[in-house]
Amino acid sequence: MALLVTCDTGGDRIPETLREPLAQTPFFSDVLHPPQPPAKPPRRDRLEIPRLDREAGFAARAIAEAVDCDLIANPYRADLVDVGRSIHHRNLFRPEVRCLTTATRKAILAAVRTPYRDAIRRRLSELLLRFPYVVHLSIRTFAARTKSGGWQRGDVGLLYDPSRGDELDWCLDLSDELYFAMPDLKVRRNHPGRGTNDSLTKAMRKHFSDVHYLGIEVVLNRAWVARPVRKRREVLRTIGNAIREVTPEATPQAA
Repeated sequence: MALLVTCDTGGDRIPETLREPLAQTPFFSDVLHPPQPPAKPPRRDRLEIPRLDREAGFAARAIAEAVDCDLIANPYRADLVDVGRSIHHRNLFRPEVRCLTTATRKAILAAVRTPYRDAIRRRLSELLLRFPYVVHLSIRTFAARTKSGGWQRGDVGLLYDPSRGDELDWCLDLSDELYFAMPDLKVRRNHPGRGTNDSLTKAMRKHFSDVHYLGIEVVLNRAWVARPVRKRREVLRTIGNAIREVTPEATPQAA
């Protein structure tokens, strides 16, 4: 098998072509032209998912480095457009973006969403020309508290399509490997969401056969992944090592 790691969030850039139209909105105007001197950023709870989910980007880089595979990360702000959503999903845009003109929203899709998804589809196609299988890991984080204020259960979520036997088996193997490597790490399958919900991996399943493509979302609880401490690196390294253990060594197909 071959491995590919992607990350929908974590970027902080705004395309140059979009700066002028975005500057017309109060929120993005403050982003593009912060007050001088810079105002002290408001304190935020690390348990909640921020607009810039840098922790997801850090985790994706750490896991890709541990498994020694390609990483494709969205370099642009996640509050411009949710690149993991389908084009007609109600949460594709945030309220600040939905109020923009149709032309501006289309420009955002063309500059951010389309190139990112095309790059992933292209790289998967290239890998499948060389390898019989590809495991695609989409990395993100989830809030430690629910909307009702309760605590989320679990440290790591593995989201997959249970009707795809290879995805189920791979996640079961990874859960077992992580249990033996780090018993205190609580790994849950299809929690806090479902692998069949609208997502990038669900979209890629429509393009690639279940015989060759495994699309798994690896979601990490912000209660620990947002803490810049040595323990975080240790956990991410353990996750990466476990992924390597359960993924057979990639052997290129004969030309």
